[in-house]
Amino acid sequence: MANTFFDSPPMLRGTENEQLAQLYSYLMTVSDKLNTALMTITIEQMTPETQSVIRESSENREAQNNALKSMIVKTAEIVRTEMQEISTQLNGSVTALSEQFGTYEQELQANIRATAQGILQDYHFEERISGLETDTSGFMRRINQYIFCGLVDPVNMKYGIAIGENVTKQDGTLDTAARMATFTMDELAFYQGESKVAYVTSNAFYITDGVVTKSMTMGRHIWKVLSDNSLALLAGGGV
Repeated sequence: MANTFFDSPPMLRGTENEQLAQLYSYLMTVSDKLNTALMTITIEQMTPETQSVIRESSENREAQNNALKSMIVKTAEIVRTEMQEISTQLNGSVTALSEQFGTYEQELQANIRATAQGILQDYHFEERISGLETDTSGFMRRINQYIFCGLVDPVNMKYGIAIGENVTKQDGTLDTAARMATFTMDELAFYQGESKVAYVTSNAFYITDGVVTKSMTMGRHIWKVLSDNSLALLAGGGV
């Protein structure tokens, strides 16, 4: 933070009213400089004790606001919701007929729904083989996945991108019961079975279970899996 310098109080001259006006002008100048200096101070420039108090106050205020919002919604006599929506469905198909080998069919569908909360792209893919009495007769495969761009985390008001399976729940929220990955401005996260199994945030990587098949570097040291499946620690930048 740059230093802030203040001029010495002026020598008051003239009548009493003129002196009061000069003093008022000086005090206003000092006030403007103090406000400007305070606006340039960041939380990182404050003492650790002050930073702790500010963060705790911010967290308490957010918790109080969330509790108040919940009480308002639960006790409201009137609730009015307005949401514009644009939706469309795109379909495609492929059919291949062979008298020798049978029939191959492929169906694709994309449902696109846009609201103020975001844009949901729901994709369905299905393919099947039929017509012959072989091991592949009756083969069928289905894939249901989605890409959502918008309010990924309504609780913490985070916008981002989510990619997952089995689209959404009945209330329109993203279904984390299946596999899903989310990307917001401060976190990359992976969900599986309602649990956040891995995420990257604040310059750190967190994971529930990790598998290293060959090596892992930590600074100038390398943990390496040898051919006999034993583990070796190598120093000096590796091999």
